Amino acid sequence: MEERAGRNERAEAQEAQALMMRLRQYQTQADALTQELVLVQQSVAEYERAMETIKYLKKLKAGDELLVSVGAGASVYATLSTPEKVIINLGAGVSAEKDPDSAIESLKERRDELDKRRAEITELLQRLEQEAQKVQARLQEILARQEQARQG
Repeated sequence: MEERAGRNERAEAQEAQALMMRLRQYQTQADALTQELVLVQQSVAEYERAMETIKYLKKLKAGDELLVSVGAGASVYATLSTPEKVIINLGAGVSAEKDPDSAIESLKERRDELDKRRAEITELLQRLEQEAQKVQARLQEILARQEQARQG
């Protein structure tokens, strides 16, 4: 009987170790997904800003002066020469000239793709959390049983 109990304890100890490793893997996956989610959210915000800027520029006319941010808190004055044209990156180093409405539509499509990815990541994180909770509950069961065996 003691031999069987010893084997059972060893099996549970191995299971506990495997569960802890799985929890660490889940945490690593969750960290990576969280980082990706942050990047996706930043990209969505960038697309939103670009669309709002183009909407604003549509109201201006050639010759209007603008204050353009060049980064790091610095801005320069610029004169708008062609408000009816927007240059948009198509990918792979290729850009195209579009009218403002077409440019906004292209940006919306890309933003929508990012929104879908954001939803996918959020769903993956939720499923990962649920799995981690199941593993954590099983691990607590094993640890409680081991503690009882030591005391009893």
